[in-house]
Amino acid sequence: MFNSVQEYTLGILPAKRKKGSSGWISFNAVCCQHSGENSDTRSRGGVITGAMGQINYHCFNCGFKTGYQPGRVLSFKFRKLLGWLGADQNEIQRLVFDALRVRDIVDPGIVAEPEEEIKFEKRKLPAEALSFLALVEFYELADKSYPRGMIHAVEYACSRKIDLQKYEFFWSPEVEHKMSHRIIIPFKYQGETIGYTARALVDGIKPKYYTDYPGNFVFNLDQQHRDNKFVIVCEGPFDAMSVDGVSVQANDLSETQAELIEALGKQVIVIPDFDRHVNRQGKSVWPGEQLIKRAMEFGWSVSFPIWRETCKDVNDAVIKYGKLFVLKSILAATESNPLKIRLIANKI
Repeated sequence: MFNSVQEYTLGILPAKRKKGSSGWISFNAVCCQHSGENSDTRSRGGVITGAMGQINYHCFNCGFKTGYQPGRVLSFKFRKLLGWLGADQNEIQRLVFDALRVRDIVDPGIVAEPEEEIKFEKRKLPAEALSFLALVEFYELADKSYPRGMIHAVEYACSRKIDLQKYEFFWSPEVEHKMSHRIIIPFKYQGETIGYTARALVDGIKPKYYTDYPGNFVFNLDQQHRDNKFVIVCEGPFDAMSVDGVSVQANDLSETQAELIEALGKQVIVIPDFDRHVNRQGKSVWPGEQLIKRAMEFGWSVSFPIWRETCKDVNDAVIKYGKLFVLKSILAATESNPLKIRLIANKI
């Protein structure tokens, strides 16, 4: 079982291939035409294997690379590679399940960290922004009363049932972009601040979220611990903080975001927002359906918890029912079969 992915991949490589002294097996790359490049005719694609079932692919023409190591899930990029090599979906799904079974019996401590490829530049928070704790200390030392805007920001965070010991919020007296009427959520990656989103505290302030962060960012990656078996993917940051998951800030996600999430090496469980709205054509639509479609493309699981008819999103459910119940209900309602996911989604 440990070598099943490696053995299957080696078995479907192109017949015209050559193994070099370094261990690389070279052949015409199968990815270039899918990356907007001309088809490779100079054997610039190749795989290299490891003794513990590892296998890595790299194209020296278009730059596409992916790999698999026992103990990790089968990433969407590796599944694409298998498809380009000629594997049918049934075989790919079998390997997905094999990888999940192997992950359950492999010691997480021996699974190597993935190569770090995605970087985000540091960005500053709004002018005069301070964390809640720093603000309390500042105004107490200055012997001044707390600003009304700061009080509202703290009350807002508490109303969302977010653990203020775990998650850091900021407030700024800055009037530009109405920051004094917003609660600021810092976006961090590998311990560095790379942006933020600032949520309006009252209705009528536009936009509701004022943001400054790089595209393709996934919120709350730093809170995903190595020994976790799964990662919950939500739409909004308050949803993510409610269940210690991650957020993609929308009802869609990019391949770069998917790569960041899959690099965690966990089972991915997507939980969309369940609220509906009327579009310009007067039709009731469910935006969360788009996130489910993307989850299916990446081969991820989707949860349809029992509270979906009474709560619009994860944070709403945590406010009403509590974190423990919501987490249990998400796990209990997780579905991995694409057909079942599609059938349930069509009923919503």
